[in-house]
Amino acid sequence: MGEAPVLVDVRDGVALITLNRPQSLNAMNAESGALLRSALSRVHTDGAIRVGIITGAGDRAFSAGADLKEWARPGTAGPAGGTVDEILTVEPSDETSTIRVAKPLIAAIGGYCLGGGLELALACDIRIATPDASFALPEVRHGFIPGGGGVPRLLRSIPRSAAMEMILTGDRCDAETALRWGIVSRIVPREQLLDAALALAGRIAANAPSAVRAAKELSRVSADLPLDDALRFGGVLRWVVGQTPEAREGPRAFARDRAGE
Repeated sequence: MGEAPVLVDVRDGVALITLNRPQSLNAMNAESGALLRSALSRVHTDGAIRVGIITGAGDRAFSAGADLKEWARPGTAGPAGGTVDEILTVEPSDETSTIRVAKPLIAAIGGYCLGGGLELALACDIRIATPDASFALPEVRHGFIPGGGGVPRLLRSIPRSAAMEMILTGDRCDAETALRWGIVSRIVPREQLLDAALALAGRIAANAPSAVRAAKELSRVSADLPLDDALRFGGVLRWVVGQTPEAREGPRAFARDRAGE
């Protein structure tokens, strides 16, 4: 029996989630979608985890998106495994609301990052890539449109004209173009991809967890608010975080460090 199509390794507060179907360019089918949803639920709920990293196994792809071979089977109504929004949403036990992954997510991208793979990467907070990475939303070429949040997320991530070019043509852009447009924040050599992602995650995990989660929530909500409302919401979150033990200890630790200089 082979390895699971999604692997999870938790160390030092960081969960490394690996899409593990390299023979299929890490395309997501029903099984891998369910396992990815479970892994992200664990990131959200496990107090020992502070940061999640998503990457793809092998040298060819982060993820080529939905497994179209499975989708094409008779009786299948849509992309296998659910949309990215469904995967990134944790359903609480009372079923009265949804809770999105509250902790930072990093996408470590090598090779193809297409369709649902790009949608998954765009749903992460930080994206880093290798020089051979390529990005596309090719759905229009297959007779449908991106269904996992790719259109609104891409429009919020890069200039509108560049986003519309990708959306309407289905063309790929290379890593340098993705860096210039802002799809990724940096390009690292292939052999350094995981080390760079783990180092970045480690720096985030070393910070006060309440402050990190509040900063992510503020960045998520304030993007859709008028500036005055965003500032007010930020002030409320700052006050709430200021009541935590980490916030009270932080200035004292800083003062002690300065005194010891």
